[in-house]
Amino acid sequence: MLTAIPGPAIVLIMKSAVLRGRRSAMTTAVGMFLGDLVWVAASVAGLTAVLVASRPAFEGLRFVGAAYLIYLGLRLMLRRGGRLLVSSAEPGVGRLSVRHAFGEGVLCELSNPKTVVVFTSVIPPFLPGGSGPLDLAVFGVLFAVVGLASCLAYALVLGTSRRTVRRPQLADGLLRVSGGVLVGFGAGLAVEGARSA
Repeated sequence: MLTAIPGPAIVLIMKSAVLRGRRSAMTTAVGMFLGDLVWVAASVAGLTAVLVASRPAFEGLRFVGAAYLIYLGLRLMLRRGGRLLVSSAEPGVGRLSVRHAFGEGVLCELSNPKTVVVFTSVIPPFLPGGSGPLDLAVFGVLFAVVGLASCLAYALVLGTSRRTVRRPQLADGLLRVSGGVLVGFGAGLAVEGARSA
């Protein structure tokens, strides 16, 4: 359920789909999966519990995540129209856009404090009594795989719809709205952090 709810990750996948197509959107989803696996490893090692217990560190992560979302959103909102849709068939563009999409996906998950909360507060209650690190790893990987499946489904649907937004004005408007949504998510994360400080 949690993995299917649209949030910053889905907006980022939509951005990749509109700008660079389905392959890029799917690559962003795989990047997010890798970010989740990093949090699984950190959780098994006990680092996420330390991060949540250390308020300054957790709030620091929250503000980094908020700043990253606002940065991505402003880039979309302030971008110039023109060459809005990038063709992966152009020389050198394919590899660069795939790396860029993958990196954005990884950074989005690594800078998302709500992902940390999932591994420290949402998953543990589902573990049977006397569970060890292996059980936590299995549940964590399962959560990451379900999240990947959800993100790939969004990527497929949004990547297919790219054909309907070929008109630069429509695509430009959609991307600017997406940018506004990302800025809203980032601002909400920052305000939430300021209130809890």
